[in-house]
Amino acid sequence: MKRILLIILTIAFGTAIGLAQTNGSSLDTIILVSSKRIIGKVQNVGSSKISYVKGDTQKVEEITRKQIHKILYSNGRIEAFNSMAYQELDATSFQSVIITENPADVDGLYAYGQIKAKSGKTSKTAKAAEKNARIRLQRRAAAKGAMYVLITKSEVRGGYKEIPTHYYEGIAYGIDPPKEGQKK
Repeated sequence: MKRILLIILTIAFGTAIGLAQTNGSSLDTIILVSSKRIIGKVQNVGSSKISYVKGDTQKVEEITRKQIHKILYSNGRIEAFNSMAYQELDATSFQSVIITENPADVDGLYAYGQIKAKSGKTSKTAKAAEKNARIRLQRRAAAKGAMYVLITKSEVRGGYKEIPTHYYEGIAYGIDPPKEGQKK
């Protein structure tokens, strides 16, 4: 009697595990470069297309590899394909700071103070020096909570066989009134 009960419990437990695996835990997630997600089971990863079965249908569908950012497989494996089409930036990130030379762009904004930036000594080309100085300027503006920088002075230094340097001066601007301790 105990043996029969053990067999029945084993079969019931095995069936419950099988149903749990087919009801979503064994599905893969395909993340597109547009950040849209497709839930389904990946059938085949080819050189140009990927075929999958959506979770709610049994129809096999295909999508090109260039549309896919990455696939999160049900077993935990991640396969990356392409970069995202766009990324959301945090408002406090230095990458969201806009550098402009047009005073009309900062019209109506609050001035947070003057900032300066100079490129590092490791820049090999004038273009790299300029990019380095712009990034430093953006970081200083983000540290003040600014969203815009109006360039007031831009200088390039360095000649033939000299280390190129780039120098910026500007005024940081934001949409909120300056906090106590910040210059007006």
